Amino acid sequence: MEQHDKKGGLINVAISGVALIFGIALMVTTGSATALAILMLLIVGVLVSAVSLVHMYLSERESLEQLELEEVQRGRDGEALFAEGEVMPARRSREQYEKWAVPVVAVLMLGVQLTGLYLLAFKELPEMFSAIAKDKDVIFMHKGDQYLALIITALTGLILFVRGQFASNFSRIQKQRLLQPASDYVLFGAYLMFLMAAMVAVSFKDQRVDAYVGGVAAVLLGLLALENLLSMIFEIYRPRMAGKRARLLYQSRLVGLIAKPENLFTTAGKVLNYQFGFKVSETWGYQFLRERMGVLIGFQVILLWLSSSLVVVNPAEVGFRYDAFGDGKPMRLEPGLHWKMPWPFASVDRHNPGEVHEIVVGLQPLKEAQDMGQPRLWQFIDGENYDNLRQHEGELYFTSGSVRNGQATVVPSILVSSVPVQYRIKAKEMENSWLQFQNPEQLVENIVYRELTKHFLDRSLEDLLQNQGVEENRKVTERIQLAMDQQQLGVEILFVGLSEIYPPRESPLNIKGKPSEEQAGESAPEGSNLSAEPMAQMVERWLANRVEEKATQMSSARFADTEKLIQAIEEQRIELSKQLELELAETVAKAKHSRLSNEEKPYRMAPEVYRQWRYLESFKKTVKDARKFIIAVGEGTEVQVDLDLQESLRRELYDVKGSNE
Repeated sequence: MEQHDKKGGLINVAISGVALIFGIALMVTTGSATALAILMLLIVGVLVSAVSLVHMYLSERESLEQLELEEVQRGRDGEALFAEGEVMPARRSREQYEKWAVPVVAVLMLGVQLTGLYLLAFKELPEMFSAIAKDKDVIFMHKGDQYLALIITALTGLILFVRGQFASNFSRIQKQRLLQPASDYVLFGAYLMFLMAAMVAVSFKDQRVDAYVGGVAAVLLGLLALENLLSMIFEIYRPRMAGKRARLLYQSRLVGLIAKPENLFTTAGKVLNYQFGFKVSETWGYQFLRERMGVLIGFQVILLWLSSSLVVVNPAEVGFRYDAFGDGKPMRLEPGLHWKMPWPFASVDRHNPGEVHEIVVGLQPLKEAQDMGQPRLWQFIDGENYDNLRQHEGELYFTSGSVRNGQATVVPSILVSSVPVQYRIKAKEMENSWLQFQNPEQLVENIVYRELTKHFLDRSLEDLLQNQGVEENRKVTERIQLAMDQQQLGVEILFVGLSEIYPPRESPLNIKGKPSEEQAGESAPEGSNLSAEPMAQMVERWLANRVEEKATQMSSARFADTEKLIQAIEEQRIELSKQLELELAETVAKAKHSRLSNEEKPYRMAPEVYRQWRYLESFKKTVKDARKFIIAVGEGTEVQVDLDLQESLRRELYDVKGSNE
């Protein structure tokens, strides 16, 4: 008959309940991710203890019923009793409990594990790592809460360890099958409390350890949930055999392995005995490993801890050693091999002064758009977490300087920026500058935001959109560098890019509150003086009108200049034509006068001869190209000349030179 320690089960339930109360107090006090994981595991432990206790009561009733049945069977009227009433109701109660109640509890355990995994993996840990990314010295727990957490974890862990160690060994020696799962969970809870105590102790130095330990606890919750799910699936398809004990769904092999790692040696010993055919588990070497494994592991842990005394600073880095018992001033470590006190008595922070750091003020650009080289259009601007940033005032929108319109009223201008700022830490001044601040990266970012905001307020939106060049970048760089020097941060500003400044794509109606996707096709409500038109479109149209106006003015001016030039050229041409005509007429007159002056004397001496000569000269020129026929027959015959002034063919057609000279 199977033995059941109901008193031990009741004690396990009571201690698990007390541990759950302390876990809730720990969660309320610290609010850490590790405390949340431990709280979920303690809830599972309470469920296991409760279902185990009820299971033991039902099994005890079944055992008593079995004894009564055996006594009745020895009696004379046993057969009649079996024929009349219901046989073994306690067994049926236990079977119904295992069939319905145990799977329900297993589902509840899976629900608690998955809930804890969801809260850790998707709520707590992402927020903690995001805070760590912004500030590596972020504080999650205050000192008063840390001291209280140490007291709770130490006290609870001690109680759970003492009870869990006794109950686990007792259930293993006495073969208390139903007591074993709850005992393992009690001992497992003790180890969780010790882990929490170690995390709180380290958090006095660095509170980022909470996120890392919480991540490990989240992985452990996921493994336990996976084990529970697989156990339920295997139980569905497990063949049922009469007289064979059913596997306990609420018993975790993984928890048993963590709570009692020595069981691994027992299982391994059985496997080795079966494989080799003799008692390998009874050999000297195996017994030595089983007895001294803890010492060997402890020795390895000590060596690992001592190895933290060795520090290597890379050539491009500068190290600073902080001693826990020193005056708090860092000691500079040049590149090379160095020694220090083991952690946590001393720590080394490494810095890379030559590394270029970048801060993007405003909207963080999308990496896909940067890689593909896509243009950033005003009405289609987008970036990382655009809709989330625009809901928080001061994280996306900036205000430029005020300008005055035609009605002489002040008009504020809203803009969106994506300005990269690159800086570098000065290596020679780190002890007296950079390391003097608790969170210098955040201080640099705040100064950059402040100076760029001042720069935006000093200029109107039109000036910011038009004046984006090397000279403007240089002025802003000098302005930020001056602010850094005033704070003695030891930072060198390398570059400021003002090329990504543009008006918002939202309208005045939906710049706050509504999703950005709803801006298309929306209309302003009645009684509202806000426009539903996107501001980027307004500014674009305004600038386009300005450009068109200037282009029209320049075209008109150029057209007027061209008309004046054409008119001047025409006047100059007319004037030159007049001068040429006068000069030509004067030249002709002078030539005619000179010719007549030269012919005056021959004319006076022989007028008739002169007329005949003039006639012949004119006749010669006239008949120069005409066909001539000269007829002369005999001596003393008068020469007869005939002229034919009619030409039917061109001269070049018949005036061909012959081949003979």
